Parts: sequence; C-alpha cells; structure tokens
Amino acid sequence: MSERAKRVLPWLWPVLLTLLITAPLLAPGFVVGYDMVFVPDLTVRLDLFGVTTAMPRAVPSDVVVALLDVVGGVLVNKLVLVAIPLLSGLGMTALWREVRLGGALPGAAAATLYLWNPFVAERLRLGAWALLLGYAALPWLVRSALRLRRGHGWPGFVLASAGCALTASGGITGLLMAGLILLWPPRAPKIWPLGAALLVNAPWLVAGLVHGGGATSDPASVTAFAARDEGYGGVLPTLLTLGGVWNANVVPGNRGDLLPTIFAVAMLVLSVAGVVLWWRQERVVGALVTAAVVALLIGLAGVVAPGAFAQVVAHVPGAGLFRDGQRYLPPLILLESVGFGVAVTAVLRHVRMQRVVGVTAVLLPIAALPALAGGAGLRVSEYPSDWQQAQHAVAGRFIPWPYESYRAPVWNSRRPVLDPMPRYFAQPSIAPDELIVGGHRLAGEDAQAADVATAIRAGVRDGSDPTDVLLQHGVGWIVVDREAGGPIPTTLLHGLKEEFSGPTVTVYRLAGTPVPQHHAPWRIVVVLAAWAAAAATLIAALVSLARRCYSSVHLTGRGHVPWDH
Repeated sequence: MSERAKRVLPWLWPVLLTLLITAPLLAPGFVVGYDMVFVPDLTVRLDLFGVTTAMPRAVPSDVVVALLDVVGGVLVNKLVLVAIPLLSGLGMTALWREVRLGGALPGAAAATLYLWNPFVAERLRLGAWALLLGYAALPWLVRSALRLRRGHGWPGFVLASAGCALTASGGITGLLMAGLILLWPPRAPKIWPLGAALLVNAPWLVAGLVHGGGATSDPASVTAFAARDEGYGGVLPTLLTLGGVWNANVVPGNRGDLLPTIFAVAMLVLSVAGVVLWWRQERVVGALVTAAVVALLIGLAGVVAPGAFAQVVAHVPGAGLFRDGQRYLPPLILLESVGFGVAVTAVLRHVRMQRVVGVTAVLLPIAALPALAGGAGLRVSEYPSDWQQAQHAVAGRFIPWPYESYRAPVWNSRRPVLDPMPRYFAQPSIAPDELIVGGHRLAGEDAQAADVATAIRAGVRDGSDPTDVLLQHGVGWIVVDREAGGPIPTTLLHGLKEEFSGPTVTVYRLAGTPVPQHHAPWRIVVVLAAWAAAAATLIAALVSLARRCYSSVHLTGRGHVPWDH
C-alpha cells in the first residue's frame, strides 16, 4: 500500500460507514421519531431562545435549526443524519492521528467502535440528534484540548465546545472532559479557553437559571429513566458494553444474543487492556479515565441509589438533567474506542497475518451490531398536506389536541414521535411536557402546561369547561390532530368556532379574548445577552481560524508545512 493510500483511506472509512447507516434515510421526506422532530420551516420565535416557563431542553438546538431552515427543513434533517456518524468517525480518526498510538488499521478499528456502537444506535432510534451531534464533537474537543496542552491554538477547541453545547447534557460532558484534560497535572499552559467554552454553553445555562417555572423533576422519573440490563448480566456490564438506554423499544434486536455478547465482551477486554497500555505512556490519560468513571457513576445512579437520587431531583433545581444517566456515557465510549485501537496495535505486533487480524478488528463492532445498518429502524415519512393550510388559520397562541406529548400518527407509520405541531406551526404554543413511561404518567416541569392539562382532565371528568383557564394563559386556538384520537374538543369547550378543517387536522378558535402574555423584560435581556456572548465567542474563534488558515496558505506557498494548524 502506497503512502498516499495510507493517508487517505482512514478518512474514507468513516464516509463508507456513514453511507451504510444513512443511505436509506436520504430518500425524499422527513425522518422523524421520538425526539427527532424536523419540520419544513421552523420559525425563529422568542420561546425558542428559552424565554418561557418550560425547561429549556431544546436550547440552543431549536434556534440553530430555525436559522439553518433557510435551506429547507428536510435538507437540514438529512444533513444532521449524515453529520452524526460522519463527524464521529472523522473526529476519532483525527484524534487517533494526534495521539500517534498506531497505524491505519488500529485507527480504523477505534473509529469504527466510536461510530458503530449500541449508544449511537439506541440514541439515534430515540431521536436524540442534538445529543449525538455533541457526541460527534467530543473527539474533536479532546484532540483540541490535547493540542492546547502543547501550546497550540484555541479556535478549534471553542468550535468543538460549541458542538457539544447543542444540549445541556452534551455541554456538561464537554466541559467535564475539557476541564479535566486542561487542568490535569502538569496543567496546560493555556486554560483561559475554558472560559470561552463556558460562554458557548451560556444559552442553555442562563435560560435554565432564569426560566419562569420550577426546575425540579418528578422523583418517579429516576426509576423510569434508569439504565436497563439488555441481557448482559446486569446494568453495569450493559453500560460497559455501551448500551443500557431506558426505553426497551429502541434497543437493537440482537442485543443480548450469544454472538453479539461474545463480540462485545471481547471488545471490552481489549479496550481495558489498551487503556492500561496507553496510561503507561501518557499521564493525561488519567483525565480521560476520570471522566469515564464519572460518566459510569452517573449512568448507575438511578440503579444503585434510586431513592436518594429521587430526593435529589425532587428538591435540587436542575438535577433532573441527570435522571437519564445513560446519556452521559460518551466519555466512556471515547476511552474504550481509543483503548480498543491501542490493543489492536499491540496485537498486530505479535501476529503474522497482520492485515487479516487488523481487518477483523475493524469489522468487529459491525458484527456485534448489524442492526445499525440502514438507520437503526428509522424510516422516511411525509407530513399531511393539510398541515400547511392549517397553520395559516392559527393567528395566536394555541395548544395541540389531544393534549399529550407523544403520538403515533398514521402518516409516520404509527411510529412514536414527539408532537410536531408546536414546531410545525409558526405561532407559539403551550406544549404538554408530561411523559408516560411504562404506563405511568410523570409530572412535567412547566407550570402553565400543568394548569392546562389539569383543566382539560377536569373537563373530561366532570364536564367543566376549561375555556377560561386557556384564555388566562393566552391560548386562543386549538389545533386538533384527528388521527391521534382522544376526546372531541367540542364536547368540552363551548362556543368553539371552526377556522379550518382538512383530512387530518382541524383548527378551532376559542370563544373569548386571550389574555396577553408578557415575559419579564429582565429575563429577556439576560437570555439574549447570553446568546450574544456565545455568538461573539464563536465569531472570534472563526475569525482567528480564518486568519490561521490564511497564514498557513502563505507559509505552504513558501515551502513550509504549517503542522501546528
């Protein structure tokens, strides 16, 4: 194999794996399911920035999507699906080249395990696209943090931190990893970029601190979202083999089968051995091990101490971020992936048929999880045509009907999905945030949504009219998804006026005048200031990166190779 091929092929391998995962999903139409909700045109609204009584769980990801929707929501949907595995694999390839722990085949093995594992399959099926984009940014963040320890530039570190910060859990993970690497003895010469990383996390952090509702969670959610055993002899082995999501319906069908279990255990043993070998060569590996241990402890919290953890989320504002502990596994996955590559390097030094053994190691993660091929069970769908007409009939704040968070519509082949109407329609809404898990209803965190739900249930139970409650919260319209079932709104709310009716959706206007809703000016100013600080930090990083690239071009033209950039 030529030197050129050795340099190029490691970068092409993640591209091939990405196509293997996403090719069927690139057909015309939207890929939606559970929390993955993309719409034709997400309107930029104040509530998307986190100025609302609801917990800012989609901050800043919704605003990013709304800004990118100028190219069309379906294209953004496809770009996200491709970016998740592609950036994950390329990021691990770049990190492998940075740490210089072996050749192309061990690096490809590390990239494959990071790109192709149960965590990616389960979270992709669960629709956690923003979390997975943060996961894809993590190896880039680790690489840039390691470079900062050697005195190299900061722009890549800030950009990777911003990628992690698309969700609160991703931002927390990124800050944990970056902080440990930069502060690990001997401390990096540059630690001020940690402040910049904190600034790019400011949108979700500040919105959470100043939002207008409660910030505690239902203690029953700890058990509901606890990690699960997937047939590996307990929750701990399941987490160590990179699975354990709370929702059994999204677990790949072959998890727990004999051969996949053998392959998963073999990769785990190799990963542990590789981490030990790497730790002997590089002290900073201790930072990565510490981050992985913290991630594992968070994943186990809801299992080993459910009672104590339930009290924490019930009384400590923001602690509900950690109730789904398995979502914090990325540091462990990164460590195991690099360790797997290191172990493959060591094995190749002691075998004769190096290429055969190396290729086998590269393909092992795929053999352990063939269900990820073709998109982990995701499918392409089309929104009903009358939704576009219906949204023009809504001229103010609305609620979706039936008033439930998730539904399994016919147009999505009965696959569960978070109600798309609050995003599809241009007007703001009060969206329900209660969840039904395992047949149990978990209380939400939005006081307005709770008032609306209570009023509607009271109407179903005793015939009382919830119109006044809706009007007090500024609701003037009801958008009914007729395919989703539920009680007929005209039997509960008197004086409804039909504004539009199509094959799948009906829009009603309430009798009466909605009470205008106002947000505290200081809250708006503080939230938008956080966004401005994050944007300014990103712009500064991009400008600095552009200058470095410009300088690199000139240096290269003079016969110098700009390795440091």
